Amino acid sequence: MIELKLDLPKGLEQHLTYLETISQRSKEFILKEALIRYLEDAEDLAKIFEREKQKGDKTYTTEELLQHLNLKEVNV
Repeated sequence: MIELKLDLPKGLEQHLTYLETISQRSKEFILKEALIRYLEDAEDLAKIFEREKQKGDKTYTTEELLQHLNLKEVNV
């Protein structure tokens, strides 16, 4: 088991405390679930990119797409 120490921004910490209160789940539980979902999504995306690469389809970075469309960079 890995033990992590996180320094969360105040707003994120407040949001986590709010979720803890309304869900009646521990912060540890909420963070574990969030990490599991994030990792599952990242794995799904990696599989999609690998399939597209095997098919020979070109993928683009956000920066490449914005440049191609003559759009300014968007901060997300």
